Amino acid sequence: MRRLIKLARAGSGDAAAFVAMAYASGDGLEQDHKEAARFIKLGVRHRNPMATYLMSDWHRNGFVLEQDIEQADKLLAQAVKSEYAPAMYQQAVLYLQTDEEAKVTEAVSLLEKAAENKLMNAMFLLARLKQTGTATEQDLAGAGELYKALTLARHPQARDYLQQVITELAADEQQTELIAKFRSVDDIEVIEVRGQKVEANVMLDGLVRRLNASGKYDRRSIGSRISGVSCEDSGSACASIKPGKGASSLTEVLTGVK
Repeated sequence: MRRLIKLARAGSGDAAAFVAMAYASGDGLEQDHKEAARFIKLGVRHRNPMATYLMSDWHRNGFVLEQDIEQADKLLAQAVKSEYAPAMYQQAVLYLQTDEEAKVTEAVSLLEKAAENKLMNAMFLLARLKQTGTATEQDLAGAGELYKALTLARHPQARDYLQQVITELAADEQQTELIAKFRSVDDIEVIEVRGQKVEANVMLDGLVRRLNASGKYDRRSIGSRISGVSCEDSGSACASIKPGKGASSLTEVLTGVK
C-alpha cells in the first residue's frame, strides 16, 4: 500500500483509486474518510475512469463525500464516456428505471458493451432482458449463451436460469443442437480456488509492478507528468434475482419482485 501511495502521488489514477478504496473501507489501511476523499479526487484529476466512477458512486450514496446527485450523474457520464464497464452497467440500471424509451434503448446498448468486457452483473442483467423480451426482443439463444458463460464463471443464479431457457427451447424441435450445447455445461469441470486475501495481494502487487514497469510514474523520468493509465475492470457483486417464469416489468427484471 505504501508503494501504491507513492505511485498515486506520482500520477497514477489506478493507484489513487485503490488507495482511496483502502482508506474508505479500512481494508489495507486504517480507515480515514478524509484521506479517501483526497485520493479519490486525485484519481479524478488524473482522469482515471475507475476513480471517476467511484467518486460518482460516493456522491450518489453520500459515502465519504457529501451526497450530490447532480455531481454523481456528471461523473458517471464521464466514466461511461471512457467506456468503463461498471459505469456503463450503473448507467444502464438508472436508465432502465425511467419511462423514457430512448434511455431504455440506450441502456440495452450499454449493457451489451459492458457484457463484452465480461462484467458479470452486466451479462446477467442483459441475459434476463433477452430471456424475458424486456426492453429488447426476446432472444433465448442469446440469453442462453450468456447464462452458460456465467454458469462456468460460478455465478450463483445463472444455472437455474439456463435451465429455464433450455425448457423454453425444448418446445422447438429445431433447437436440439443448441439445447445440447447448453446442457454440456454439466459435463465441464470447473476448478475453483479460494483465498480472497491472497488474490487481493497478488492483484495489488501486479498493479504495482505494471505501473512501475510503465515508467510513467517515476518522478525521475520524463513521463512523470503523464496522466494515469486506463484502469482494468474490477469485479463486482452479482445481482441477486430469484428465478421466475417471466417478467412483466422492468422493475421485476431488476428486483425479482412482481
